[in-house]
Amino acid sequence: MEMKKLIASISAPIAIAGVLISLPAVSASFAAEPTAPVGVEGTTGSSVGTKPQCAWGLSGVSTTIALAGSEGTKYDGTLYELGGSDSGITAAVSGADCSWYEYKKGARITVDSVADPKFSINNPSDTSMDFDLTTVAPLTVGIVHMCGPDFVADESAIIGGATTSAAPFSISKTATSTSSSCTYEMALTANVPANKSPKDAGTTYALIGPLLTTTLTLQD
Repeated sequence: MEMKKLIASISAPIAIAGVLISLPAVSASFAAEPTAPVGVEGTTGSSVGTKPQCAWGLSGVSTTIALAGSEGTKYDGTLYELGGSDSGITAAVSGADCSWYEYKKGARITVDSVADPKFSINNPSDTSMDFDLTTVAPLTVGIVHMCGPDFVADESAIIGGATTSAAPFSISKTATSTSSSCTYEMALTANVPANKSPKDAGTTYALIGPLLTTTLTLQD
């Protein structure tokens, strides 16, 4: 009987230990501070249209200007005036809707000739009606226009002698706009000197004058 009690007393703690071992484990849980979401990158862009660059242009210049005396008149040994013109020449800023940006320019019409300008029939055997253009007896270059005060004509522009370049017409940079335009006439006059004796009197002499180049140049 005592032996049975001893076994019972020994086996009791084992049973208790078995109960302890079989209990489930319990873990602790704590609240955490929330974090902000990661930033999202995005690009920006735009579409910007630009106006074309303004520019000066020149049109309507004739390749030949014929000078003649007054109708019904002929040379008779006295000073004889010749005149001719080229009309419908236009100097204008190109483009209906443009911008000068930082490159605005004024414009100047220049007329350039060859050295030692003259009128001649180009016939070495007959130079009786040839004559030189000099600073005293030059080819006068005049401008006729109705374009307002922004366009300025130089009344003293000539071709003759050492003067082989004239600037008869201009508009300043300050006066220039995106719509500056002028249609004008270029008039030329020269005089056949007095006291000429034509070798072949009674005929018509076809005189060839100096080659003239009309150019629009830019100015600041």
